Amino acid sequence: RHNFPWWAKYNYVLSAALDSGLAVSVLVIFFTLQYPMNGTIGIGLQQWWGNTVFKNNDDGQGVPVRQLATGQTFG
Repeated sequence: RHNFPWWAKYNYVLSAALDSGLAVSVLVIFFTLQYPMNGTIGIGLQQWWGNTVFKNNDDGQGVPVRQLATGQTFG
């Protein structure tokens, strides 16, 4: 309804551009995440900051926020 002449003229070009962009982005993302690092596949992704940061904080190491004295309880 809006801009029908433009749509009728560029429908296939727009569709091809969106399909091509999707295919290229899938390849870029795949090789960015899975390309071998020093001959081993997936190590780069396993060592990414977001996959290891949970081990380097108090929660991941099991450190309590507050130490209770002997005989004390919460509440």
